[in-house]
Amino acid sequence: MINIISIRQELEKSSSQEKKYITRPFFYNGSPLVSTEDEKHALWGMTLLAAGTMRFRWNERNDNRDKRLRQILKELKKPVCSGNCSSSENLCDCKLKAVPVELIHSKIIFEAKAEGDTKNLQGDGIVTKNPLLVPVVTVADCVPIFLYDKKKKAIGAFHSGWKGTGIAGKGVEKLAGLYGSKKEDICAAIGAHIGSCCYLVDEERAEYFVENFGEKCVEKAHSFKSPQDEELSMRFPYRLSLTEANLSVLKKAGIPEENIVVASDCTCCTKFTGGENVFGSFRRQAAFLPQELTAEEKSRSMCVQAAFVTIF
Repeated sequence: MINIISIRQELEKSSSQEKKYITRPFFYNGSPLVSTEDEKHALWGMTLLAAGTMRFRWNERNDNRDKRLRQILKELKKPVCSGNCSSSENLCDCKLKAVPVELIHSKIIFEAKAEGDTKNLQGDGIVTKNPLLVPVVTVADCVPIFLYDKKKKAIGAFHSGWKGTGIAGKGVEKLAGLYGSKKEDICAAIGAHIGSCCYLVDEERAEYFVENFGEKCVEKAHSFKSPQDEELSMRFPYRLSLTEANLSVLKKAGIPEENIVVASDCTCCTKFTGGENVFGSFRRQAAFLPQELTAEEKSRSMCVQAAFVTIF
């Protein structure tokens, strides 16, 4: 059985609505993997709308992103220093380091052995066995996917847009090829992304997903969240579930259902009880901007989340 969680509910339950990010455990055999003194496990996480945009391009500077990631990595730093490094935090060899990649909606995955291994590279996934590296991708309706091999202690973060659906399977292959990971030892997490409640597509895209990822991905749109949705349905008459598409990929890759956890939140419409949006969303913040704007101009109007994974 697939493990389902709600990031919104977790935040409200812990009275953490002001938090800028959240981390959650992976699941193995239906139970969350919690680190102990004897064994450390991975955590996956995402920034929230309150953190501001985490947009990333190699040729751009984003001070907000740099500040937020420094804060997150400081809070997630290794509980125990190895003792083989300087006492200065800035020089400490045990300091966590973010490893980013510039996204291009592909199935390209890189291995990072050291901090600079992905510099100036473009792709949509990063894997590593270095416990001091934190793979980071960005998402704003697309699907963040995380993998963790509990035996080999290998981790990966992946950006799965609709064009890149299938990258999760490539990630499993990458872990197996690089580190000898066995499918039964791999845990997977699907983070918050746009849900079928808000994702209307045309017949061509619907047919593509049914053909490649199964009929559960698509349903005819009969009910609408707004008059805008009803108007859109004339051109986009189907609802697409990226959750079901990626579950199909993970199951085909051999990941046991009990090792998969899914965040049920929709980045477009999930709100706190008080009415505030939890996440940034392309569809909510930028999709309906004037048509004369370029895709690049529209992308600057949305709040992008950073999605990351680390061994804690």
